[in-house]
Amino acid sequence: MKNLLLRGLGHRVHPSARVSPCLLMHVGRLDLAARARIGTGTVIRSVRLVRFAEDSGVLQWNWISAVPAFARYEPDDDRPGTFVMGRHAALMSRHYLDVSGGLSIGAFTSIAGVRSTFITHGVDVTTNTQRPHPIVIGERCLISSNIVFVPGCSIPDRCLVAMGSVVKGDLPLAGHLYAGSPATAKRPVDGDHFDRTEGYVSVSQHGDGERA
Repeated sequence: MKNLLLRGLGHRVHPSARVSPCLLMHVGRLDLAARARIGTGTVIRSVRLVRFAEDSGVLQWNWISAVPAFARYEPDDDRPGTFVMGRHAALMSRHYLDVSGGLSIGAFTSIAGVRSTFITHGVDVTTNTQRPHPIVIGERCLISSNIVFVPGCSIPDRCLVAMGSVVKGDLPLAGHLYAGSPATAKRPVDGDHFDRTEGYVSVSQHGDGERA
């Protein structure tokens, strides 16, 4: 029924997408592909475009919002006010996302744990104006808890970002562990997690247990 109502309002919601009890306020366009999901208690407010690819989505109690003015004042940039997730990407619980400048999360990337903060706009003290700065996270990354993402930062593919890091600027090396404030490359990282074929991660060490 919810999917039918959303489609009736002009959104593109696949019949197999799951929209749990949540708050959608002033969302311009909701585009949920097959088996995409929005979890209980999540708030999405003043976001121009929410696009989740197949098997991607957000879990419970996340806050996702934008400053609508950036989309109006940056007509040549289609990123402000957008939140895009690739296939099998996941945002876990109780994170804060400012997507005023745009936020893109690549396929099979997990924003794990809790309480990470993404900020995509800031004040230019020279001109006394606010400016949008998009954040881009590559494919097959694992993002730990309590990470701060500075406006305009980016993370390449197949990276692990340690708990409590501050991500600033463009991280240069794919396939590395990053940690610290600001986050810097510590060592190469690899493993089955970066080559998995579905987003869910098993509770069992050997992959034969229950899904997380």
